Amino acid sequence: MVSDFIYTVRSISLKWKLLIPFLFFSLLGTTSLVYIGLDSQNELIKGGEKLALQRFYDLFLARVQQHGEQALAMATIIAQNPHVKELLAARDRDGLFAYSFPLFEQLEKEFGIKQMHFHVPPGRSFLRVHSPRQFGEMISYRRAIMDSMKSGQGVVGLEWGQTGLGIRGVAPVYYKGSLAGTVEIGYPFGIGFLESLRKKWGPHFSVYERKSPNYYPVLASTMGSRGLFPLLKEQLNVWLKRPVILIAPPGYPEMAILGGPIKDYGGEVVALVEICSDRSSIVKRLKNTRNLMVIIGLAGICVSFALTWVVAVLFIRPIKDIVANAREIADGKRETRLTPQSDDEMGFLSRSLNIMLDSLKERRRQVEHYAKTLEKRVEERTADLVISEEKYRTLVDNLPLGVYRILSDGTTEFINPYFIEKLGFSTDEVVGDKDFWRSKIWGCDEQEAKEILHALKQNPNGMRTEREITDKQGNRFIFIDHAIPFRDDKGVLKWFDGIMVDITEVKRLQEVALRGEEIRVLGEISERFAHEMRNPLATAGGFARRLRDSIAGDDPHRKMAQIILDEVARLENILNVLLSTIKPFSLRMSEVDLRPILESSLDGIREQADSREIVLSVSLMEESFPLFGDKDFLKKALVSILRNAVFSMSESGRLSVSTSLEGDHLAVWLRYPVKGVAEDDVTQFFIPRLTGDLETNVHDLPLSKVIIHRHGGRIAVKREDGDMVVGIELPLLKTKKRDNR
Repeated sequence: MVSDFIYTVRSISLKWKLLIPFLFFSLLGTTSLVYIGLDSQNELIKGGEKLALQRFYDLFLARVQQHGEQALAMATIIAQNPHVKELLAARDRDGLFAYSFPLFEQLEKEFGIKQMHFHVPPGRSFLRVHSPRQFGEMISYRRAIMDSMKSGQGVVGLEWGQTGLGIRGVAPVYYKGSLAGTVEIGYPFGIGFLESLRKKWGPHFSVYERKSPNYYPVLASTMGSRGLFPLLKEQLNVWLKRPVILIAPPGYPEMAILGGPIKDYGGEVVALVEICSDRSSIVKRLKNTRNLMVIIGLAGICVSFALTWVVAVLFIRPIKDIVANAREIADGKRETRLTPQSDDEMGFLSRSLNIMLDSLKERRRQVEHYAKTLEKRVEERTADLVISEEKYRTLVDNLPLGVYRILSDGTTEFINPYFIEKLGFSTDEVVGDKDFWRSKIWGCDEQEAKEILHALKQNPNGMRTEREITDKQGNRFIFIDHAIPFRDDKGVLKWFDGIMVDITEVKRLQEVALRGEEIRVLGEISERFAHEMRNPLATAGGFARRLRDSIAGDDPHRKMAQIILDEVARLENILNVLLSTIKPFSLRMSEVDLRPILESSLDGIREQADSREIVLSVSLMEESFPLFGDKDFLKKALVSILRNAVFSMSESGRLSVSTSLEGDHLAVWLRYPVKGVAEDDVTQFFIPRLTGDLETNVHDLPLSKVIIHRHGGRIAVKREDGDMVVGIELPLLKTKKRDNR
């Protein structure tokens, strides 16, 4: 489907290949410019609207503050009136009302005030000029009045009273230096105030009283009785802290709304103001601008397309002429050269066709000549290939490493003679078998083999790994295996070739070198530690002996001193054992037979075995297998291990000793019953255990392990069915191993 579409696109004419991209990108560019221009213009307008709404909010708060200052100024003038001071100080309510009521009517008419209220300490209503029948109650809840009485200063603020929320100014009244009371002038904070702002500034104002955290009924509004704007209601927590501005909210594209808090004299939010501006004219202008830009953009696209059409036609015409000439050259109908019409790209293309025409003529002559000598060339090339194949085959057959080829399904297709000689498998056993390489070389199941093949498919550089392989006789070898995959033209794995290098001897020498170095370092550390301990022990032993000799024979402390002396002697014995274990020694290596050494070692411990009524069950191989080692040290190691077995097992038990051939190693097996052996006793088998009985202590047991390792062997200890099993493996001579294969 996709390939057919791509083929269709590639098959359209060059003219449309020029026109379609230009039309697409011009449309895309014009659309992007129109969108960016409209979006930028819209954002600029929204930014201006936000600033305007914020300015209206600031003016609203400023107008509230201005009314408060005006109310304070009128209250201050009244408070300075001597007659008012005298009447208030004398608590003459009727006289004060008769004097102040005409003034209240005048101020209400000229300035629109709605409250004139006198108060007396300690916070009691004395006279409401606007409502003279209400007086005498305590108004200590009015913070502005209480602050004015306490500070003796005038205060301004928005505060609740019996007449509702009002803009109030409170001034103190002093008579003969004493506070006679306070006078309050209040402006109404309602629809009249909001209507005056709307007429002057234009937008609608709505004030919502805060009855509870989630209940805000309308207090006054120039838009009639309505509730909070829905989207502002969702942002009440933000609205109570700072103004929230919504420009063209969802569903209301022709509105711009600001919601902000209104705080009273004490700084508490007592109401919310909503300022709503009509932006229908802005929306109309934006729509007209958008339509104009779209019309101009489409006109520009049409003009550009027409000009591009003309240019494409003029550009393609000479190409058609050149294509016609090239077709004539391909059909062999044209032998004359083309005449370039200009020095531009078309002229360069014409000259290139002339060069191609000359080259085709020359190649035609060469092909005719090559056809005459083709058969002879094929015979020469075939002979060269045969010689090269014979050289490659000879090289592969004589390489000192394994060479193989494995097909993608796991079938072994080819192995070289070195592989057969090394592992002992015949060609018929290997070639053509799908499971041989998986089971014998990789040593894995089918799932793991699939994972290895998948890794070869994914990695073009192949895979290099170290493998342990057992030959047909059971001998173990270590190879470096490097496999390289080969794929067909579609990238499918066909086979993988590889080489295998035998590093068994290198690994053995590395292991011997590492063991020797470990033994040398541990020996130096232990010898240093033992020598450092000898001097303190000698000093402690000497003083313990002098202490014992200085105590009378019937004194019980003499027995304690003797215990100290015995324990010091025991520690000195342990140091002697340690020094004898780590004492360096040299091996005198030669060809030896392990059977007589093992028989002599058994004779050496037979007396101890008989004394404990232990039965020796010996099963040794009749065939002789020579080793390369030191006869005396091998016997010393075997005697120590056998003697430890005799003293570790219970009396009247059976000690089984046998030998077997394990690949390229000769193994000696000891098996004997033990009781109460913990896991630590197995893992710390070669650590000497010194008891009070010197006869049963085997001090050379750690040295026996060192001797076996110095001979390139291995020694392992395990528990099996209640018995202790000790296995010793020593490498055979190379000549013997080859003969055995």
